Amino acid sequence: MTPGRILFFGLALALGALYLLNPGPDTFEEFLSTEMAERARGESGGGAGGFLADRIGRSAGAAASDLFDREDYKVASVYTADFNGRRPGGEWTFLGIAGWFIPLERPDADE
Repeated sequence: MTPGRILFFGLALALGALYLLNPGPDTFEEFLSTEMAERARGESGGGAGGFLADRIGRSAGAAASDLFDREDYKVASVYTADFNGRRPGGEWTFLGIAGWFIPLERPDADE
């Protein structure tokens, strides 16, 4: 086999794997629920307050996932929501690729 064919088949295999692992809206909802629950739990501490924060965080994450728009590129997805309206700096953007979510843009916490 020539190096060109090996490269072609390797690239086709990688793209096929990315296509199969492209996270959908259900996976994003689960990620966002978990992320918000962890943040709420971290701010409230442990015990009963932590349990309540976990439940509220999961509910808020599930509700917030409906506000995100998904752009599907077949091998990756970009999830975007603008909670700030037309003012700059309010967009949240996540890249979903190979079953992972990577934050690309988040509003500054000090604004």
